[in-house]
Amino acid sequence: MIKEICQFVEIIEEQIPNIFEEGVKLKEGVYIALDIGLEDGKYVLKNVDENGNILKEDIGLYKKDEEINPFFEKCRLILQYSTPVSSAKIFNPNKKIFNLTCNPYAIGFTKKIINKNIESIGKDGILEELTQQYFKKAEVFVEEGKAKIWFEGFKSYLKENFWDLLEKIDYASLKNDYSIIFFLKSLTIEDFKIPYQKYLKQNVFNKADYNILYEDITYGISDSLSTFNDKKRFLQHQSASFRYNYRIHGGDAQLVWKFYQLNQNKQLPNPLPIFVDRNEADLNANVVKLFNHDGVVGYSEIISSLLNIKGTDLQNFYLLFIHKGRIVDLDFVPVFKYTLKDKDGNDFIVKELFGAEPIIYFNSKEHNVFDFQFIIVNYIFNNQLIQKTKAGTLWLKYFEDIEIKTEYGLTETIYNLIYKYRKAWYDFIYKSKQQEITITMINEMFKDSIVDDLRHDEEFKKTSQIRKKLSLWFGLQPLFDNNFNKRNNMANKTVELQTKIREIAQNESLHISTDDEFAFAAGQIIWKLLIQSESANRSHALLEPFLQKTEPILFKQAIANTFNMYKYKFVLYPNKYEFDKLFSEVMGYEPDIKNMKEHLPMILAGYFSESVFKKQ
Repeated sequence: MIKEICQFVEIIEEQIPNIFEEGVKLKEGVYIALDIGLEDGKYVLKNVDENGNILKEDIGLYKKDEEINPFFEKCRLILQYSTPVSSAKIFNPNKKIFNLTCNPYAIGFTKKIINKNIESIGKDGILEELTQQYFKKAEVFVEEGKAKIWFEGFKSYLKENFWDLLEKIDYASLKNDYSIIFFLKSLTIEDFKIPYQKYLKQNVFNKADYNILYEDITYGISDSLSTFNDKKRFLQHQSASFRYNYRIHGGDAQLVWKFYQLNQNKQLPNPLPIFVDRNEADLNANVVKLFNHDGVVGYSEIISSLLNIKGTDLQNFYLLFIHKGRIVDLDFVPVFKYTLKDKDGNDFIVKELFGAEPIIYFNSKEHNVFDFQFIIVNYIFNNQLIQKTKAGTLWLKYFEDIEIKTEYGLTETIYNLIYKYRKAWYDFIYKSKQQEITITMINEMFKDSIVDDLRHDEEFKKTSQIRKKLSLWFGLQPLFDNNFNKRNNMANKTVELQTKIREIAQNESLHISTDDEFAFAAGQIIWKLLIQSESANRSHALLEPFLQKTEPILFKQAIANTFNMYKYKFVLYPNKYEFDKLFSEVMGYEPDIKNMKEHLPMILAGYFSESVFKKQ
C-alpha cells in the first residue's frame, strides 16, 4: 500500500503542482517581516519608521475568515515550508516554546506558551531556549554562503532584541492563544524551501537508530506510518518475530509525509479512493481536483463525477478511511457498484405500506447506493449513523466513538446496533461487498430498532416512524433474501392481508387459514384493545408485553386479559360485527409455527395497518 500512496502523491504533484502550498492555513495571530541589516558591526532593523516602529506593510494581525492579502499569502507559504513534521521533531524539544516553525529563517510561538515559561524559567531561560536549542538545531540545515549570512543576522538580532520586538508589536494587547511569527523579509519562498527540504529529509524517518544504508541509499521507518513506545512496555509488541516493520527510503518517506499533510490540511476526501491501475491513475488527480477546486465535497458526488469522466464502472482501487490522522480501514475494491439491483438483477422499489399516500422511499432506477445509505440505512439507526453538518456535508460515524444521547434518538439499543453493524454497512455501501449484509441481519436490525421505538414512545408520537421502518423492512426483502420469491414477499403479503382480513372480519363464511392471517389479525385486535385505555400516557409501549410472549397460548391469554380490562367499552350489538368476528377467529386459530417470535413482523404489520373495524 505504501507504493500506491507514493504513486498517488507523485501523480498529484505532477498534475496539481501547487496543491501542497494551497493546503496550509494561517493561524490566528501576528505575522512580522524583519528586514535585518548590518550597520557599524551591529545588526539593526531596517524596516522601521522615524519612531522606530515596524512599517505597517510588514506586520499583520490575521483573524479567522479574514481576507488573504499578498502579505498574508506570503506568510501562508512560509508556514508551509516551516511546519514541523511532528511535535517530537521540533527544534527545541525541551520546553517546546518555539513549536510552530522548523525553519532557520522563521520562529513561531504563542503568547500563552511565552507567558507560561516567563513564570517558570524567566526571560533569560526563554532566550537560552531560543539560542541554545532552536537556532542551534536550525543551523544544521543552513548552507554555506549567503544562507549563512542571512541566518547569522536573524539569530543575532533576535538574541539581542527579542523582548523589544514583542513590545513593538503591542504584545500585551494580543489574545493569549494568538500565534506570533517572525520571519526574514528579504528572502524568497524558495529560500525558505531549501533548508526545509533538508529538515524533511532528515526527519521523515522515526529515529536515526532504525536507519540502514543499502547501496548508498538510506532506508528507515516512516514517522508517518509508525510510532514507537520505548517507555510504554504495555504498548509494545512482545511476541512479534521482528523488531521493525517495513523500511522505506527517504524519497518515499517524504511522499508518505506529504500524503498525511494533505489529509491533515483537509485536502483529501474521506473515505479516499486510490486507483492503482496505471491506465486509471489519473483519476487520483481528478479526485483531488474535484474536492479542492471544483467545490465537490461529498464522496458520493465525487464518485458520480468520476463515473461521468470515465464512462464505465469504477474498479481496481484501494479505499482508505482516515480517522484522527491514521488509516483505520484499508481495503481493495475490485469493482464498485453505484446502483443497486435485487437478487435477480432487477430494479426494485421500497414504498410506504401503511400510510394513506403512496410514498416511494427508494427506487433503484432513480437512486444510487449513497441515497440508499442516507434514506434507508441511516433510518434504521434513527438517523444517528450519518448526519448533515451545517455546511451541508455528511458526517459519517462508521469508525469514530459515539456518545449515547437519548434526547437525539440515540438510545442504548440503537447505540449497540450501530456498533454491531456499522462496519458491515460501510463495506456494503463503499466497497460493494453486498454479501456482508444478510436477511438475518436485516431482520434483527429492524426488529430491535422498532421494539426500541415502541419502548420509548409517548402518546403514539412514533406511529409514522415505526410504520416507515416496517415499510423499509419488508421492502428490502428482494435485495437481501437469497430465498426470496413472490410467495414470501412480505411487502405484497401486507397489502394482500389488509384486504383479506377486512373480508374475513365482515363475512361469516370466511375464516383465518394461515399463520400470517392469524398474526396480522391479532395485531388488529391488540390495537383495538389498547386504544381503549384512558391512561394519561397512552403509548405504543403497551404493545411490547404481547411481543414478549413465546407460546400461542400465552399470547392469546394476554389478549384475553386485556379484553377483560376494557370489555365494558365494547357495545353488545344484536348482530356480530367486525371486532366480534375477528376476535373469535384469532382466539380459535392454532398456528403451525409455535414460536410467537417468528410472527412478530406480521403482528406489527396488523397493529400499524389501517383498522378494519367500522364500528368504534
